[in-house]
Amino acid sequence: MNESESELVKISTLQERYGLESRQAVYDRINGLDIKPVARGKISFEQLELLDKLDKHLKDGGTIGDFPIQPEIELMPLERHNQLDTLDNSLDIIDDQIDNSEVTAINAMAGLVEKMMGLLAGNKQSSTLAEYEELEKAITNRWILSTGKVRELTGITPKVGKDGLTFIWGSFIFTKAGKIGNQMGWLVTKILD
Repeated sequence: MNESESELVKISTLQERYGLESRQAVYDRINGLDIKPVARGKISFEQLELLDKLDKHLKDGGTIGDFPIQPEIELMPLERHNQLDTLDNSLDIIDDQIDNSEVTAINAMAGLVEKMMGLLAGNKQSSTLAEYEELEKAITNRWILSTGKVRELTGITPKVGKDGLTFIWGSFIFTKAGKIGNQMGWLVTKILD
């Protein structure tokens, strides 16, 4: 950059400008924005404007890491601008040509997707009952469940109580019953009224 010395800003003035405790805080901001001084200890007015925007962002509760650095905007030649206008007009014409049956089909598909999502949400609500039904089957059939299966059905890893043998979840009692592979086996019973 060929800027005269009078058009540059001294970095040493920025600590006071932004009310910072240390010069290191200034350099943290400069480094965070990847600003390279244009001369020893000096930055350009464009770089100063970027630092001013960062200062406002920080005072509004933002951080250097979430500061949106805007890339420089390149002005396009007039003929390129005209090509984009022509393309934009063509897209408008195509939009106008879409007939109502296509719009209706799109709306119908959107309705189907919405119904499917509702059914999936309904299945999630009933899955809690399905887990209870699975536990009831385990009780009836006297199945020994692995720790992984118990975790899958209850949502938590079984941990024994003070007796060192049982784990209680809701109205279900899980009692240690040997091993299944490398996992603990659990026999499920129910608390009687």
